[in-house]
Amino acid sequence: MKQTNLILLIATFLIFINCEKKPSQSHKTDEAFVLFINAETYAKSVKRIDSIAKNDILSNHNTGLLYYEKGKALGHLEKDIEAIASFKKALVSFIKEDNKIFIAKTNMLIGDSEAFLSRNDNALIHIEKALNIFRTISDKTGEAKALNSLGHIAFQNNNLEQSITYVKQAATIQLQTNNKEELSASYNNIGFILEQSDSLKMAKEYYQKAIDINKDVNRLNSSPLRNLGYVFFMENQYKKCDSLYLKALKIEEEAGRLSLQKEIYGVLLESAIKNENFKNSTKYITKKDSVNDLLTKAENIEKIKLIKDQYNLINKEKELSQEKNSNTKNKVIFAVLLGLLLFLVLYIFQKNKNSKLKLKQEKLLLEQKVLQTQMNPHFIFNALTAIQKTIFDNDPIKSASYLSKFAKLIRQNFEFVSKKEIHLSEDLDALKNYIETQQLRFENKFDYNITIDNNIDASYIKIPPMLLQPFVENAIEHGLKPKSEKGLLEIKITKENDLLRFKITDNGVGLSKSLKATDREHAIDIFKKRLHLRKLDESKLFSIHSNKNSPGTTVTFYLNLI
Repeated sequence: MKQTNLILLIATFLIFINCEKKPSQSHKTDEAFVLFINAETYAKSVKRIDSIAKNDILSNHNTGLLYYEKGKALGHLEKDIEAIASFKKALVSFIKEDNKIFIAKTNMLIGDSEAFLSRNDNALIHIEKALNIFRTISDKTGEAKALNSLGHIAFQNNNLEQSITYVKQAATIQLQTNNKEELSASYNNIGFILEQSDSLKMAKEYYQKAIDINKDVNRLNSSPLRNLGYVFFMENQYKKCDSLYLKALKIEEEAGRLSLQKEIYGVLLESAIKNENFKNSTKYITKKDSVNDLLTKAENIEKIKLIKDQYNLINKEKELSQEKNSNTKNKVIFAVLLGLLLFLVLYIFQKNKNSKLKLKQEKLLLEQKVLQTQMNPHFIFNALTAIQKTIFDNDPIKSASYLSKFAKLIRQNFEFVSKKEIHLSEDLDALKNYIETQQLRFENKFDYNITIDNNIDASYIKIPPMLLQPFVENAIEHGLKPKSEKGLLEIKITKENDLLRFKITDNGVGLSKSLKATDREHAIDIFKKRLHLRKLDESKLFSIHSNKNSPGTTVTFYLNLI
């Protein structure tokens, strides 16, 4: 043991004397510092910022900028909960230096992230703070942005009158400051709100104003063109509709946005059919199919990327195996150079390292198994079939909503499987997406309810990803699906001392009738192995049984709050 400590002490000393002191970044301008901390991708920027935060000593201002830029990168990656946490750290630093402009900007970004998560009450608090500061320091651009954000939240809350008031106030400021690009966007938003209020005449006027400004400043934006064109479509003025949509198409072709091109061809096709212009109908069908083929190719590229991720998992295994072999050779070399005593020390070290490598290999294998169980091909096929049905039922809003949930669910599955832990709120968000996709698939054959104790901060607590999903899937597929009447799925999360208790209950056909023993044992075995890797003795607290006084099954397990 003394020899081991001596070796570690020497190694530490060598590392210390060879380390170079990193130059301070505090002398850089804001622009240079932001350029320094950001990388070519948002994900790499987050890693770089974390490294700087860990290793550099920064001023309050640069610390604030660091977490401010990290929050923006996380927002682009759609990790809004983590983004909010980073923005709040930035806010602390900016408040310390009383930097009002950055305090306002940070509150704005927190508000926008909260609104994206549909937490509108929290969003209002931060955006109104930002608005008051912008007015205090006479920042008209910031004031207009805050008013637009308030208008967006009011629109989400279905308060159209309040929404249009906020956006008109923003437009007035933009008109005074001659901010034409932002003014164009505000006019377009006003037109859209008026359209939802069935004030089509006024909506058309504002859409036209937005189009005129875009033309004046040479801004290539097809949104007001498409919006105005669709109003003409609803009014059966097909020639005006076609003219505007063709202009929009030219913009989107230059920009290369395939999804919008497909949407435009869809409207042009409907217009041609209603106008009995069969020549154009044929042309637009061909064009739409061509764009759809290009979209399919893009989707295939994304699928190939997912396959590459799986391939990388396998490569990690190979690298670990190669590292193990390399370490074995190093052990022999060290034994020759340092003698029997040093060989013994390295043997102990090597044994511990091999155990860790074996644990990593087990984790990789378990990640692959979890990935396979979460992404059931039958579930994907059936979910897509259900979404297709809503499209055939001519319900585009419902279709878009479920398609968005399904796409987010797919992304969450592949993102979570490579993580050791995620926030409880992220896991519950993915679980809700999964359950609601199943509800669509089974045509609301069951209801669900997720309750969580008030003393549990879901945005703070971290758990292994997708622990609940296999049991929820079994409850739906094998408990509620065979049930003739409408079923109920309940998920309760409570806190008991230093433990987090999860209870999943359904009123389905019961354990004995629902699931084959081999399938159940396989799912439970993977679950227990995942808990065993945490080394907190949690697997012993797991239980599954049929309900005593009512039909159905209950699964209960506990996690340590660490």
